[in-house]
Amino acid sequence: MKKAFLVLLSITLFLSCGKDKKKDKEPGLFEAIEGISDLNKMVEEAEEIEEESDKLLKATPISNEELKAFLPETLAGFPRKKFSVGNQFMTDVAMAEAEYENENGNMVSLSVMDGAGETGSAMITLARLGFARDFEEQSDRGYKKSTTIDGYKAIEEVKKDDYDNSENSKIDLLIAKRFMVALEGEIAVDQLKKAVSQLDLNKLKQTAE
Repeated sequence: MKKAFLVLLSITLFLSCGKDKKKDKEPGLFEAIEGISDLNKMVEEAEEIEEESDKLLKATPISNEELKAFLPETLAGFPRKKFSVGNQFMTDVAMAEAEYENENGNMVSLSVMDGAGETGSAMITLARLGFARDFEEQSDRGYKKSTTIDGYKAIEEVKKDDYDNSENSKIDLLIAKRFMVALEGEIAVDQLKKAVSQLDLNKLKQTAE
């Protein structure tokens, strides 16, 4: 229960950092009710995180060969230019990264991290805080919001370049509460979503079961 409390405290701090710090504006009834509802969700999420963190701590990380097989040779029509498997600074974390580039020099990156093991379970626990709350943020240069893609929890973000107004899109996915998959590229978000459908996410889900 102590661990759940610490997780819940982290969630509270996480949420408070993202709030608009306008001292003169008091929250209305709707905002207050919404806040209570969100907090209840956070409590439930904290309890789940505590239980599943212990399971991940004892789980065996996915092999480098399996990680390599997850990285397709082409993604969103972009050929793969380079990839890396494993991490020399965190040897107990199973992760892989790949970069894809088209003839115009536009790039798409892909990364996957396994939350199994001591370090991995700690990292995935922190990462799950971002998926624990439904939210949407907008500005004149883009947006960021929680969503669902192909049945998986996701965070979708779009930013427009100040110079040429081109889009940079990013999608983070949580797979089976164990794997973190991130895609980012100089392409429209709809194209990036199509790239998600090219990945074998079910294979990661089966590994976690």
